[in-house]
Amino acid sequence: MKRTYFLFLLAIALVACGSNESKSSVEKETELSSSKNTVEEPIERMESSPAKDTVEVELLAIGEDMAAIAFEPKTLSIKAGTRVRLTFKNNSQAAGMYHNFVLVKLGKGQEVATAGMAAGKDKNFVVDGENVIAYTKVLDMGDSTVIEFDAPAKGSYHYICTYPGHYPNMIGRMNVE
Repeated sequence: MKRTYFLFLLAIALVACGSNESKSSVEKETELSSSKNTVEEPIERMESSPAKDTVEVELLAIGEDMAAIAFEPKTLSIKAGTRVRLTFKNNSQAAGMYHNFVLVKLGKGQEVATAGMAAGKDKNFVVDGENVIAYTKVLDMGDSTVIEFDAPAKGSYHYICTYPGHYPNMIGRMNVE
């Protein structure tokens, strides 16, 4: 009992003496991962921002060989200030046609795709960073997933597939108006 009480007091003292500037790497990682819009975010987060309109978008990955792979549609138009609920479907049926959706800053596709190859399958071929706005996991042929994210600021953005070898064949444009 005394040991538990001592540990409790020690924990309170450590918290009271700590400052906001010296956050542990775990706290910083938690803050970073909670600020990103990824496939792991629960759908319930949409309900936490009721002031935003939600726009439903469907995006397909198509093509049965490397010459034919593409996104459909190739261009999306989104209203600024909305919540995007994106349904991403891998309509490819050929063996090995895995795809993901990665929304990136305009002109940063090559950089993000190259970094994604180094990240590997366990990280869905995506490296979190300032150039990545939202992304999905890599989908098997015929699978689909839903992600939600806030539309970025007005402007143009690219969406790409970072599965090795798929960029620049799989690139689309999102215009936020």
